[in-house]
Amino acid sequence: MTRLKLAIGPHTCTIDLLDDAAPQTVRGITRLLPLETVLGHAKFAGEELIFMIPEMFERENIVGSVAPGDVAYYPDRQTICIFYGDIVPFAKVGLVGKVSSGLDTLRRIGPSLWAQPCNITVSLEA
Repeated sequence: MTRLKLAIGPHTCTIDLLDDAAPQTVRGITRLLPLETVLGHAKFAGEELIFMIPEMFERENIVGSVAPGDVAYYPDRQTICIFYGDIVPFAKVGLVGKVSSGLDTLRRIGPSLWAQPCNITVSLEA
């Protein structure tokens, strides 16, 4: 299993990637790591954090609904989404992972990212 680590200031979050369900997307994401980017809050869909990646991938493992802790890729938008609470995606997403630790932290800091996005580092967990 491939596991990502997100370093968000003094906080960390780990994400278990769905190697079997979204193999091309997982390979594409891991090829980009480590990655420095900006974590922000979605503006319309609900309790969702987002960060951009510098590449687009084909549609894979597309779903119409998500749950807290799900991690998805918006095809055609170069965006990784981390759903941490109540959410209604504005489009179908490619489910690529699940938060395995740090979901409570994301719930705590998520609302503050609405007005003040922050820098993060995304890497493979050793």
